[in-house]
Amino acid sequence: MTVDAELQIHELWRADATEATAVVRCLRGPVRLGARFSRVRDTGAPIDLTVTSIVRYSRPDHTIDPAHSGLVTLQGTGVRELSPTIAETGRPVMPVVQGDNPPPP
Repeated sequence: MTVDAELQIHELWRADATEATAVVRCLRGPVRLGARFSRVRDTGAPIDLTVTSIVRYSRPDHTIDPAHSGLVTLQGTGVRELSPTIAETGRPVMPVVQGDNPPPP
């Protein structure tokens, strides 16, 4: 699987069965609107989530670059996989989602 988009979920602001809004950090990208995430990196859990909104510095944006944080809305299936897991050390592990950007316009 080729991965050109990767986001670490830091905090879920809002989540229901098919949509989540989360504070994220971009690890690989830039991640663009329409990016589609298909798995959670460390667990391999399958997901099918699409980026429908990116907000950086309180403004809507079309991308989020590596090492930057922002508020991202994801829609699709697998929202429950975005919750942190507890490591053997007892510390929470924030999930990292992996996927692909849409083709450039």
